[in-house]
Amino acid sequence: MEELPPLVLERISEGILAVDHEEMVIACNTAAQKMLEVDARVIGTPLQSIPGAAELSAFLKSKNNPQDQRFTCHNRSFVVRSFSGLGSDFADGTLFLIRDVTELDKIKAELQSQEKLNKELEDIIASSHDGILITDGEGNVLKINEALLRITGLTQEHFIGHKMESLYENGHFFSQSIESLARKRKKIVTGIQKTRTGKEVMVTATPVFDEAGNILRLVTNARDMSEIRSLQEELAQSRELSNRLQTEVNRMLEDEWRSNGMITANPAMVEILELSRRVAGSEATVLIQGESGVGKEVLAKLIHLWSKRPGAFIKVNCGAIPQHLLESELFGYNRGAFTGANKEGKPGIFELAADGTLFLDEIEDLPLDLQVKFLQVIQDRAFLRLGGTKVIRVNVRLIAASNRELSNLVAERKFREDLFYRLNVVPITLPPLREREEDIPLLVDYFLNRYNDKYGGGKFLAPALLQKFSNYNWPGNVRELKNMIERLVVTCPGNLIDADFPEMGQNNPSQTPAGEPVESGKDAPEEVFSTLKEVMESVEKDMLSKALKNFRNSRQIGRMLGISHTAVLKKIKKYSLQ
Repeated sequence: MEELPPLVLERISEGILAVDHEEMVIACNTAAQKMLEVDARVIGTPLQSIPGAAELSAFLKSKNNPQDQRFTCHNRSFVVRSFSGLGSDFADGTLFLIRDVTELDKIKAELQSQEKLNKELEDIIASSHDGILITDGEGNVLKINEALLRITGLTQEHFIGHKMESLYENGHFFSQSIESLARKRKKIVTGIQKTRTGKEVMVTATPVFDEAGNILRLVTNARDMSEIRSLQEELAQSRELSNRLQTEVNRMLEDEWRSNGMITANPAMVEILELSRRVAGSEATVLIQGESGVGKEVLAKLIHLWSKRPGAFIKVNCGAIPQHLLESELFGYNRGAFTGANKEGKPGIFELAADGTLFLDEIEDLPLDLQVKFLQVIQDRAFLRLGGTKVIRVNVRLIAASNRELSNLVAERKFREDLFYRLNVVPITLPPLREREEDIPLLVDYFLNRYNDKYGGGKFLAPALLQKFSNYNWPGNVRELKNMIERLVVTCPGNLIDADFPEMGQNNPSQTPAGEPVESGKDAPEEVFSTLKEVMESVEKDMLSKALKNFRNSRQIGRMLGISHTAVLKKIKKYSLQ
């Protein structure tokens, strides 16, 4: 290798590897040794003995190929060119020129990734419906998108190559640009920008800082205020439609309640009805508690109606059936189960309520020894008839009711604790009528219409009597009110049910304050009467005041009072009510 002196080989930064015609290594400079991870002892050895350099043998077949060819050795990438016939004494030898391109490949890959990212950012900016403007730290406009031109009504020439201040100075903006304010304040600024084209634009400028805290870029987002106002109008219309639909749904629900005997405008009762509707479709056991006459059975029937169960609604009053017959009535019996039993046997109430709802009223009267079996039936939905050996399985929804506080009975060991928790899955407590004062006029109107239709009358209550009804505490709750209205319709001689008939005070001692004697006889002061118009206006004003507290709009109030919503508005104005 006199043509390639060692000093020349070592001065070259690229790897030089030479082989003779027998593929024996005859030269390998230091750069090539580092690349191939060998030392000078490789000289005089076969080319194929170099680990990772076997690919070079394939390049020997291409003589004088000036094209770069790639190969990989020790997880690094190389480019090699092969040259053959180097001089008269080296005609059959081959020289390889090797370059390490590993780092170059990494840089190229990063550059391609960066170019791809830049392209994606360009596409995002271009496709944005909002206007986007990017400036440098001095306020020079670097980039805008088409949406910005659409929103501002300006052209690209107004922005590119100009400072943002020039748009204000040249009259394109009616005030200093939001971008300029954000650059001066070094924080995000949002405001309304007016342009000479008559556009109002909501602009948000966000500064981007470098490591030294200097503003590197400012990204400004712009949105057409007319589009925002249009969206606000659409949202308002959508809310109005939603409110109308909700009002209609509420009206339909109220009609459904009324058609099934549940008359109320009390917020607590409305919440109870909404809860009952939500749980109706489930299998959960419901426990309804409340004073006698508050409407527990009516609510149970509504839950059954909303559940859409194909079976029947069956009510059992646990206190009305003799205890020695209660088990046979509930679970049935086979022939010969006991003396006096039906010869053919008899199915129990649980079987009759299959696929339906079983309403157990006065559940507190269930005997303790029967509560054990009852608990098992609730858990397994299966039982044996008296005298039977076949397990009967039923799909039945259970609703229990009590006019006593079952938790107190549990504490007194008069009711099983485990059964109480099985029944108390969805507890509902109905408030007494004295806590639902707004419901009294509605119930009076409902029952009056009902019994007028039943008995063919056209009777109505005097306003003073209706006021007495509202002041009365109704210990018998809705049931007492219902019976009172029926009694008045049947017994009152004329169509007007007068305030003096019957005397509610004698049934309601709480109306007379403690310690005050009841005046009677000739020493009692003469009663002062108001005119009929004054009484009517007083009652009308009072009913409107109560309705305004419980209803959201004049249409609902009108439906409750039986008048049009325009009449409601006139009366509210007449009595100066808010």
